[in-house]
Formats: sequence, C-alpha cells, structure tokens
Amino acid sequence: MLTDQEKAHLRAALDALGSGDTPTHAVGALAQLAEAGTDVSVDFTTQDIIGAPVIIANRRAPIAPAALTPRQQIVCDHLARGMSNKAIAAKLSISPATVKDHVHAILDRLGLQSRAEVASYLHRLKR
Repeated sequence: MLTDQEKAHLRAALDALGSGDTPTHAVGALAQLAEAGTDVSVDFTTQDIIGAPVIIANRRAPIAPAALTPRQQIVCDHLARGMSNKAIAAKLSISPATVKDHVHAILDRLGLQSRAEVASYLHRLKR
C-alpha cells in the first residue's frame, strides 16, 4: 500500500499527464515517488487505446527482519514499542550513539524512512 506522500506524488504525475502536457512534466513527480521506495513504470502503449498512459506503482517489498543482525532485531523490537534511543541504550547497556547507528542501519536495510514505519512494518508481519 502506498503512503499518503507517495499517493500525492502519484496524483501530481497523473495530473501532469492528464493536462495534455508532454510526459516529461510528470518525470519530477515520478522520480520523487521512486525515491520514496516505489517501483514506477509508465506504459505509453495504452495512450492509443484509452487516451492516456498507465502508471504502474508498486511499493518495494522491504527486506525481511531476518536480514537484520541479532542486535538490530532487538533494537527494532524496542523501536516498535516506542522506546527512545536513550531508553533503548539504557536497556541494552550501550551508548545512545550506538543505538542511533543501529536505527539508521535498520531503516536502510528495511527500506523504511521513520521509526513509525518500523512499528507499522513489524505489526503487519505479526498478523
């Protein structure tokens, strides 16, 4: 499922394509959508059939938690519980800077952008 921000980028691209402008006007919006973690393709062959190109947007599947190191998995679980870096550091007897490094690595490996996305991601996995 696309995030609200990704939907906004997709709407901007569709508006640019629907306004009769050349497809290049939609490139900026599509690039932002792709940078947000979505695979994007445009099928221009449909333009002759339905009068407009079709944009196909699929959220990239995040990497499974198994791809995280054991310590990152522990930090990830604490993140999902809403714990701060300082609280996680105290719980694990490591420095807040080390927790921060783990958080950045977790976000990168899972292809997520925020702590809230980590919590949502883990919640979806446990269903």
